[in-house]
Amino acid sequence: MNQIFVNKVSKWYGDVSALNEVSLELEPGVLGLLGPNGAGKSTLLKLMAGQLDASLGNITVLGRTYAQDATLFYDIGFCPEQDSLWEEFSGGQFLSAMLKLHGWGAHDADRRTKELIGLFDLERAGNRRVKGYSKGMRQKLRIAQALAHNPKVLFLDEPMAGLDATSRAFVADLVQEMGEQDRIVVISSHILHEVESITKDMVLINQGQLRARGNVYEIRELLTDHPLQLELTVSDPRTLVRVCMEYNHVVKIELDPTDPERIILFTQHQNQFFKDLPEILERGDLKLKSLHAEDEDMESVFKYLVK
Repeated sequence: MNQIFVNKVSKWYGDVSALNEVSLELEPGVLGLLGPNGAGKSTLLKLMAGQLDASLGNITVLGRTYAQDATLFYDIGFCPEQDSLWEEFSGGQFLSAMLKLHGWGAHDADRRTKELIGLFDLERAGNRRVKGYSKGMRQKLRIAQALAHNPKVLFLDEPMAGLDATSRAFVADLVQEMGEQDRIVVISSHILHEVESITKDMVLINQGQLRARGNVYEIRELLTDHPLQLELTVSDPRTLVRVCMEYNHVVKIELDPTDPERIILFTQHQNQFFKDLPEILERGDLKLKSLHAEDEDMESVFKYLVK
């Protein structure tokens, strides 16, 4: 069963609640876990990766639990936000040691290590000890160890931190590729546009609670108390206003005093609005010259949800 079930999971640290009754179902593919710093993302990842025990609720990974089957850890790859590399090892020695801990033989571990060193462009480091690596090199090494043993499930906590633009693009492509290989990949970040470029399946978490799940448009549809703002330029704005006010999902329209053909429209249901738009234009015998959604991106949606 290639799934993860998070069932009403809560986690407390003393009197502090890090997660509050979070329920989540994951299937193969890439899921973006989004939220501001301190939202509970890292706690949720550590719970799913078996690094922490839940205070309440339960988690099932690939049809098993860590308490009942410790071999489940062999199927998990985890890159935590905290840096915990073995400083006195070279990058190659570190990767090889990690693979051997996963049960790989010496020959296969060395072969895979060379492959990863090349893949992550770490050859220039040679036999240098990890403590001399730059932040970007350390980050690439940490991601490499997480996926070295070809896990069925991969958890990446803020994996883009410290990477240059080229490395970020490489990691994004790699994550997408792994998600297409029947693996479950969860990538956590507070940098929204990076995750949005990797996957459209997103979970938004804030103050330990799951706020929404879906792609940016599905999540936007949930925000009926925060209408979507659209800017339209049409041949006859006043006719558009008259026609649009007959549709319940249009809650407000403003004329632009600086542009006689431009209006600002607010709708509570963007999908329904775009479905009705051809009919609206036909009824008013209108020509649509431009259309721009002011706050349709995930950044704007997220700002609404964390207020």
